[in-house]
Amino acid sequence: MNNLFEQIEDFARSMMSDDFSHGFDHVERVVKLCWQIGNDEGANIEILIPAAYLHDIGRKLEEKDPKLDHAVEGAKIARDFLIKIGYPKYDEVSYAISVHRFSSGFIPKTLEAKILQDADRLDALGAIGIYRTILYSIKNQRNIEDTIEHFEKKILTLKDTMQTPTAKRLAFEKHKIVEEFVSSLKEELFAR
Repeated sequence: MNNLFEQIEDFARSMMSDDFSHGFDHVERVVKLCWQIGNDEGANIEILIPAAYLHDIGRKLEEKDPKLDHAVEGAKIARDFLIKIGYPKYDEVSYAISVHRFSSGFIPKTLEAKILQDADRLDALGAIGIYRTILYSIKNQRNIEDTIEHFEKKILTLKDTMQTPTAKRLAFEKHKIVEEFVSSLKEELFAR
């Protein structure tokens, strides 16, 4: 199984951009969170870890064609790749990838899909989440008011979307960091 995990990691790395907000370093943090949450929650690691490595491999396609959903496209690519290398749990991995995306509003049905969605959202919280949001805003030429709105309408709602007890606990502290940052930012920005 270790050789298959290495092949999966290598394939994921080859499919990712260098973009910090959604590059391979994001994937590595999500994998680490999946190991932590998966062990605490009793998940099937043979489904969870490949899904974590492969969850954003469709992003490059979505960047070229914004009508595409990177989760859906990534799930198709992952399924084909896993079949090709003889990985037995390709349907379960593909499912978890297909429902992880925040903006699609899916509520995953399997434990592994719930954990992947939680881990991906946890990486958008805390100090790393602040950094990623600011980088994304710069890349997409958002002004400071639009960035604050993004924090308030998306990032600060993530805590309440966590599905596993472990993720809920982790999100609580990370949420406080973002909340304090946004509050301080607004205070400085709108001080008269």
